[in-house]
Amino acid sequence: MLFMAIASFLSDSWAILGRITLQPGPVAASVAAILAITFAGRLLLPRSEPALAFGAGMGGLILAGTALGVAGLDLRIGLILTAAAAAFALIRDRRELGAWAGIGLPILMVTLPLLLLLSDRRGSEWDEFSHWLHAFRYVQANHAVPGAPSVPAMATCCAAYPYGWPMVGLAAMTLSGFSEAVPALLNVLLLALFAMLLAGLAREESAGKLSLPGAAVALLAATAASPTFVHKLAFSAYADVPTAFLAAVLALMGERVACDDDRHSRGRWALAFGLVGAALMGVKPGNAALFGCVFGGSGLLALRREGWKGLFRTHWLIMVLPSAMASGLWRWHVDHYLAGREMTILPMNQWHVAQIPQILLAMLDVAGNKSGHFGLGAVMVFLGLRGLVRDRTRLDRLCALAALAFLGYNLFLLVTYVVVFGDYESQHVASYWRYNTHLGLVIMLPAAMLAGRGLARIGHRAMARSLGWFALVLVLAGPLLILGQIRFDHDRTKPFLRQSLHTAGAMIPAGEHAVVIDPQGTGVAGVMASYEWSGRVTIDSFLSAFTRGDVRTWLDAQPAHWAFVYSGAAALSLEPVNAAFLLHREGTRWTVIEQFPFPGGRTPDRWP
Repeated sequence: MLFMAIASFLSDSWAILGRITLQPGPVAASVAAILAITFAGRLLLPRSEPALAFGAGMGGLILAGTALGVAGLDLRIGLILTAAAAAFALIRDRRELGAWAGIGLPILMVTLPLLLLLSDRRGSEWDEFSHWLHAFRYVQANHAVPGAPSVPAMATCCAAYPYGWPMVGLAAMTLSGFSEAVPALLNVLLLALFAMLLAGLAREESAGKLSLPGAAVALLAATAASPTFVHKLAFSAYADVPTAFLAAVLALMGERVACDDDRHSRGRWALAFGLVGAALMGVKPGNAALFGCVFGGSGLLALRREGWKGLFRTHWLIMVLPSAMASGLWRWHVDHYLAGREMTILPMNQWHVAQIPQILLAMLDVAGNKSGHFGLGAVMVFLGLRGLVRDRTRLDRLCALAALAFLGYNLFLLVTYVVVFGDYESQHVASYWRYNTHLGLVIMLPAAMLAGRGLARIGHRAMARSLGWFALVLVLAGPLLILGQIRFDHDRTKPFLRQSLHTAGAMIPAGEHAVVIDPQGTGVAGVMASYEWSGRVTIDSFLSAFTRGDVRTWLDAQPAHWAFVYSGAAALSLEPVNAAFLLHREGTRWTVIEQFPFPGGRTPDRWP
């Protein structure tokens, strides 16, 4: 049975491989965008790791882009400024790039196969269609942020989200044109940057180039071997990877600010911290909590080292000023143009205070099912509290920051479930595991140092060398063997659904209103339709497995004159039942305009 399961798995991977068309353009554009932003950050941090320079460069881009967007100016002006800063840094430091090349090129080489396999990816997940792909497409088409009277509206659930992540995408898509693969490519490249960071931490004082086997080990540590790696978050347009990446970069910078005795150097790190904070808060609104946790942890480190005088230095103001400016500008824009398009705190009489015990039990249940991440987090809490007391080495301080971030962010999530989420989401701690992935790369920082010290003891043994070569084979060949986990957009139902919705949308007259019926599905058909029909057809509502009531009664109560039926044909007495339908209302009667037979004439075994 196991052999048959493996054979079926491999067969599916090879079938997907045959449907992939390699697109080097988006890959090259994404690499160029990452390089430009990294070199722009190097202007401030000339001797830092590439990941830290990228964080500072991204913060500068987002701060400039937010100001330009709120002012109604073209976002590409920010890209021009970023490119100019990158060119200046490249010319200034052209003789000092050997260290970056020595670690960056091997990591890029082992990452390239994965990038190429993702190069023609298309959206397939709920949040991609409810917001993220809308946002990337919008900034690429309009070179602006939504909300102002002079720009088009954006049909998305979260138009008030900040646009920092799509601005990074714009840097790539300005070169390649719009591509739904770009966000996933950028996610992978951020993980590659983080792999460089892990390699540096693990080797500590080691110098010289990174070998290909060493690069493979580092990439695995940043991806598949990480206890918080989730393939559907990494290989999609979701913003969880940049959130986790920036939180980790912020933690490293916070440790350096708190412990650097050189006033000039501390000022540079403080400004870089502020820029990374602006980037972090410019990706998702809830990231202000992560910023607060790391900022507060850095303050505790300074208090531990210098006493109260350590908290009364001007660099603490510099650390919060860029993020305060970016957040303040965006807050003004939202209040004036996008009010009501974001999550808000519930009235006090609706807070779930009495349900706190149930919420805590649900959080513990999730933690038990994800023991890798939460187990490592518990270890870091122990080591971090000890490190805060000892404060002897950088490892002590990074453990302390990881512990404080882990405890603080989970406390924030508990409060959020009490005062923001609805009854069902609170008692089922909606997305608790996903939110915890935002901490994953922070706790990997001290873990890399501990692993590096352990590996150093066997670094010259044959077993360690064999491990490196095995990792290299795994990184290069592994993606071909598990392609279904990487290219989940080739799920048998979703390409058909997207194509059917696209065709149906073209048949509906522009300006009409429609509904989507999918009583067997999660509702992804509805949000997918909002993306496919955006700017042409308005989605009034959609019916899913979570909608109560009779399908026919629900449909007849809708004011729209068009309906797309994905599942539930039998409930509407439509034939054949192994097809999707486009319906049009004429008076009180619904008429079939078009049928979309399911692939192979088979009704899906499961519905997305």
